[in-house]
Amino acid sequence: MDKTRTFSIITYGCQMNVADSEMIAGVLVKLGFSQIADFKKADLVLVNTCAVRVKPEEKVYGRMSALQHLKEKNPLVLIGLCGCLAQKEREKIVERAPFVDLVFGPQSIGELPELIAAAERSVNHKRAQMKRLKPNQKLKSRLRGAALMGNFENTGDTLPEKDVSRESDFKAYVTVMRGCDNFCSYCVVPYTRGREKSRPFETIVGEVEELVAAGYREITLLGQNVNSYNGGHGKAFPDLLRRLDRIDGKFYIRFMTSHPKDLSDDLIDAMATCPHVAPHAHLPVQSGSTDVLKAMNRRYSREHYLSLVDKMRSRIPHITLTTDIIAGFPGESDADFEDTLSLLEKVRFDSAFLFFYSEREGTAALALPGSLPVEVRLKRLDRLIEEQMRITFDVNRSMVGEIHEGIIEGFSPKNKKEFTVRTFDNHVVIVKAPDGGEPLKFGDFITMKITEGFNFVLKGEITSDFQGRSNAKLIMRP
Repeated sequence: MDKTRTFSIITYGCQMNVADSEMIAGVLVKLGFSQIADFKKADLVLVNTCAVRVKPEEKVYGRMSALQHLKEKNPLVLIGLCGCLAQKEREKIVERAPFVDLVFGPQSIGELPELIAAAERSVNHKRAQMKRLKPNQKLKSRLRGAALMGNFENTGDTLPEKDVSRESDFKAYVTVMRGCDNFCSYCVVPYTRGREKSRPFETIVGEVEELVAAGYREITLLGQNVNSYNGGHGKAFPDLLRRLDRIDGKFYIRFMTSHPKDLSDDLIDAMATCPHVAPHAHLPVQSGSTDVLKAMNRRYSREHYLSLVDKMRSRIPHITLTTDIIAGFPGESDADFEDTLSLLEKVRFDSAFLFFYSEREGTAALALPGSLPVEVRLKRLDRLIEEQMRITFDVNRSMVGEIHEGIIEGFSPKNKKEFTVRTFDNHVVIVKAPDGGEPLKFGDFITMKITEGFNFVLKGEITSDFQGRSNAKLIMRP
């Protein structure tokens, strides 16, 4: 009996990459492969890459040395690179890593069966060749060969959206649209993932209905810019939220990422009135300076962004707000940076993803004047981190005494007698597992009273308050 072929996927980057990896896994399972965690023991290793910033790229190329050693030990293992970096730097990858067998972009996942079949034919040919080689010839042979390339002009129309092997049995990513038409001056996403394409409205509704019926408790809708979703026949993103909210069952709906220029009053209304929709918005501001925002081609001003925050907090008083900010963009003056610091203080985000500007080949920002030294970017990033950590600590401490509902995601990293819970409004709480009674399991809904607030997490204790209620906005001030 033939041995079952195995695969392992190493994923870098955003939630969209995680969703793509689940789709890739689904395709491979359908082909008869079995997924394993240890990539060193797999017959096929795929690295799903990110190209948004320098650091993820460096991690990928750092991983390449380990994969080269793996290939030297076992020339018959298949190694592939996919995702945004593969789309952006396909020729460089082949040049820097000649041992790679497959290279394909995020829109070419539908071609994977044909690429795998061709790669296995190549491996079988290599196996036959190696039987005829002398021992001192074999090492060189292991590193020879040309990578099989996907169709990098693919529009993604044949993506196998239904072939998904999910990592979790209680939370799921559902892609509602792909690509981006915004062309922010610092970003490669329109070049690596293509132009915006929305999935059909009823297809998404059907997928979420199936997930809820199968017991999934948390559905996260994904897109490079979900607010620009266009399901046809006048169906926009708020319409999708309202339709999904009518599905029977107990579950949360989350979504990301939103672009401020497309955050409409109708979307805010849908968030405020749909019980299943989490009171959380990830709304990247990128800079607090209108001049820098213009250079970034973000198409909104500081004032417009702050007006959106006011609207959301007026309609959804306990909304959780998170953001992305880039420090040290070309031309950012001291005054521009102070505008960003003051916006942090004014908005008081619950948390933020903070980065320093990374040059990206092919983007408009490369041609902008006023490039800042890396040390200046890092210094400004450190200031942002210090300020945001202070704000997050204050916000978390202010939550002590509140009662929140959430889903048990797993064990605490430091203690298997504690659970990590993500609240409906997207905070992480560590709670002690109960000593008696019905044992709790991952995916269970629980309610907690917040007892302590720290920089990165909250601590809480399980309570019976609100038990049995449907998806109300479960936040009770002490």
